[in-house]
Amino acid sequence: MSESMKPIGQQFGPLLADLERRTRETLSLTARVRQILPDPEKDHIISVSYREDILIVVVDSAAWSSRIRYLQQELLERLRTAGETQFTKINVRVGAKTD
Repeated sequence: MSESMKPIGQQFGPLLADLERRTRETLSLTARVRQILPDPEKDHIISVSYREDILIVVVDSAAWSSRIRYLQQELLERLRTAGETQFTKINVRVGAKTD
């Protein structure tokens, strides 16, 4: 790497490492939630992440959003049984699949 580019690489190194860590955490959490949900609900989960103490569950349509909200208490109990205790409530949102 040229000397003029080193400061840029050094500056973004920690930022990229943090982004990679947060991406891995989101993928892992999404996989755990999918394992807990029954078929066919788990197939409609796009992403799961935290925003402070709120578990954000993103699904692919409003119809599945309603279904996940209906299962919210069961999901909350199953996640807590599985050791996921960082959240106090669940927020379900509709997003778009990108694949």
